[in-house]
Amino acid sequence: MKNWLPKLRDSLMHLVYPASCIHCGEQLGPGASVLCDPCGSLLEMLDPEERCPRCFNLQGADGHCRYCAKNPSIFYRTGAVFSYMGPPASIIKKMKYGCQPHLAKGAGAFLIAQFEKMDWSMPDAIVPVPVSFFHWLERGFNQSTLLANELAKVLQVPVWDALKRSGPSLSQAGLTLEQRKLLGKKQFKLKGNYPIEDKNILLIDDVMTSGSTLNRCAEAIYQKCPQTLSALTFCKTEK
Repeated sequence: MKNWLPKLRDSLMHLVYPASCIHCGEQLGPGASVLCDPCGSLLEMLDPEERCPRCFNLQGADGHCRYCAKNPSIFYRTGAVFSYMGPPASIIKKMKYGCQPHLAKGAGAFLIAQFEKMDWSMPDAIVPVPVSFFHWLERGFNQSTLLANELAKVLQVPVWDALKRSGPSLSQAGLTLEQRKLLGKKQFKLKGNYPIEDKNILLIDDVMTSGSTLNRCAEAIYQKCPQTLSALTFCKTEK
């Protein structure tokens, strides 16, 4: 009888508070994940072999990147797990705006899988992209820090809270691509006394859209002369 108690409790809780898929809203059965089976099948990771290793945009048929030809990436390498659409986008939106920080655990597992697939060398430290103080108060957490912590647990490297964000707290979700590119260069600054010099640093964020936020963070970190600076995000908006 005791072995059935946990299952009985879960079933009763599901009856009172039926869970639904965070993407399509379909009702889930007891013990199900946050996505229904059809939506879960849509979690197709981006293939690094098809991507430019510097900016992670799709390469041309000739193997050259037309994006880096016009605007060379300032990163040693860049990666992302999913395109910012469908269930992956819903995971990020629910985590950030639906106050569901627990989703970072599953999202972090995908970050780890993509990191292994890309066969990157081990970083010396992971630096999360900071959120504004207003957004931290509003949500109670920084989603990039949660993702960084999940990755760091497996890689067994430290997470350095080395950046701070200043200036307007306007959400970039409401900005156009051109407005994103005009983000002030002084919006991100270094803080603390982290030994960044000659270290391999991995920058973590939830979504890469125009790349402006990552670039501004990179410019701040480069002041301390890291050996390499890479960036990895959960989602990427396709150009």
